[in-house]
Amino acid sequence: MSHCEEKSCCEETSCHDEKAERCHGGGDLMEHVMHMWKSAGCKAWQEVVTDILKEKIRKEYGAQLEKGAEAFVASMGAGWQAKVAQAKAQVEFRKAVEKGILG
Repeated sequence: MSHCEEKSCCEETSCHDEKAERCHGGGDLMEHVMHMWKSAGCKAWQEVVTDILKEKIRKEYGAQLEKGAEAFVASMGAGWQAKVAQAKAQVEFRKAVEKGILG
């Protein structure tokens, strides 16, 4: 059994994501190709299931999640404004110190 086949399709990364030589290094080319198809198939299934779940979650909880997202963005905005105000205060302090020292 090759290195790539030791893991289930949902646990592994594609051979091309790692070192391809390690996956088929001199091994059977067809084995490598078959594994790539199986791995891609598993990934495709996971993506479809994820898309379906996203759709269901958005439909069921979308309004609450939107409110949460709005609160998060507002909080981030307030934090950003505080950082900008702090940076401006530091600039003003530096100017005052420079003026005091350099005239």
